[in-house]
Amino acid sequence: MQGTILIIDGVATNRIMLKVQLSASYYRVVQADSVASALSVAQRCSPDLVLTAMSLPDGSATEVVASLASDTTLANIPVIAVSAQNDNASRIEALSAGIDDVLHQPLDDVILQARIRSLIRTRSSRDDLTLQHEAARTFEQPLTEQECLIEIRNSKVALVAHDAPTAAQWATRLQPLVPYHLHSHQIGDIQLLMTDPVPDVIVVELSENAVGPGLRLLADLRARAATRDSVVIAIPSPADAHVAAEALDRGAHDVLQSGFNVQELALRLSTQLRYKAHNDRLRASVRSGLRAAVEDPMTGLYNRRYATPFLDRVARNATDTNEHFALMLIDLDHFKRVNDHYGHPAGDAVLVETSNRLLKLLRPVDLLARVGGEEFMIVMPGLGEAQASEVSDRLCSEISGTPFQVPGVGKPIHLTTSIGLAIGGGNPCVGSAPSPLTNVTDLIADADRALYRAKDAGRNQVILSSAPAKGKADRKDRAAPIRASIKTSRRELFVRSQPA
Repeated sequence: MQGTILIIDGVATNRIMLKVQLSASYYRVVQADSVASALSVAQRCSPDLVLTAMSLPDGSATEVVASLASDTTLANIPVIAVSAQNDNASRIEALSAGIDDVLHQPLDDVILQARIRSLIRTRSSRDDLTLQHEAARTFEQPLTEQECLIEIRNSKVALVAHDAPTAAQWATRLQPLVPYHLHSHQIGDIQLLMTDPVPDVIVVELSENAVGPGLRLLADLRARAATRDSVVIAIPSPADAHVAAEALDRGAHDVLQSGFNVQELALRLSTQLRYKAHNDRLRASVRSGLRAAVEDPMTGLYNRRYATPFLDRVARNATDTNEHFALMLIDLDHFKRVNDHYGHPAGDAVLVETSNRLLKLLRPVDLLARVGGEEFMIVMPGLGEAQASEVSDRLCSEISGTPFQVPGVGKPIHLTTSIGLAIGGGNPCVGSAPSPLTNVTDLIADADRALYRAKDAGRNQVILSSAPAKGKADRKDRAAPIRASIKTSRRELFVRSQPA
């Protein structure tokens, strides 16, 4: 099934005809005969779209919209109203009340099916964004009505017509009705449409003489990354239901199937810009949530969750290309003293400055991540032992060579750092020397052991791990006494440093 459609009509014959028509397109159809029954039926079946007669025995299509809006789970269901007559005034009134489109009898199956597909597709995309927003565990609230008005007030709208005079005429007639910035273009102005900032809405005329170029432009706009999130509204000129249907299937968000109507265009611009503002907020929230999952909020560096898969990819690529790569584990020496003596805000300032200093000496392809309190990881693709040793020495000197100036702290803070360096990658079948480590888990353990050796050797130095690969259990057993010794030394040093 393509989806569930709720048909509301007081005339049984109309309901049956529509059911046959839509069932043939593999929609599940449910029925109601009044405004009063519509809400309870919708709550039971959760339709993807509502198709209602404009006039009902106990009300109208606008009352159906109001009834659905009273239930938050049904408030965003698209609604198409079917009118017995093609009356522009009632059409504008219905669109103003929140109805997505008004079709008049006799129904053209081509435009009906295209409009249903388009509205269901749009709702599915919006639902997917909402799910991603919830999955990202973000806490941003939806836009309020006032925020939405502010958000869309300065929107950029491009009016694209077959010829410049038509586009200019549309802009002249539309400008008194809307607060948006209007720009006129001809069909061939694709490069101007891509100029940053790209339009929030692009209105495309599908003129009788240029239907083909107009439809191709529409599809092009929907496919390009720059305009993928722009709203596209198509206007067949003259009115043509089949051209309108083709535009919807090519990806247009909306159409004015009766041709250019300045009042209707103003309404549809407002509706589509509201949807866009809501969707943009959701997308930004999702991106923010995804970044929060892999970034350290204080330094802006990547965290361990991102660094480990990155290291995996670098290791696999190094094996495929027979290249080496460097892994460094970095720890600020005696960092606990900074927090104890100057407070945690000073410690945070030191960590941020450390991040900035380290980043200055790295290439764009390198990764710097904060993987613990005062612990950092650096991954440098394509570097062998000699180059990596030189870089790590510079990193070490960068920290120890310049004291940290922290706001609120009267004197400079002198710090050093210890670095454990391990080299991975290369072809294990080439040469007779022991191959560099390629197993990421072993490589991290080896760099970690080198770091503790640097601490044990007096700190403020780099230790290169050149030991052949060992089993995980053996590594763990050999590292444990070193860790215990270092922890004991740290405790003793801390005790000795305290005032009597």
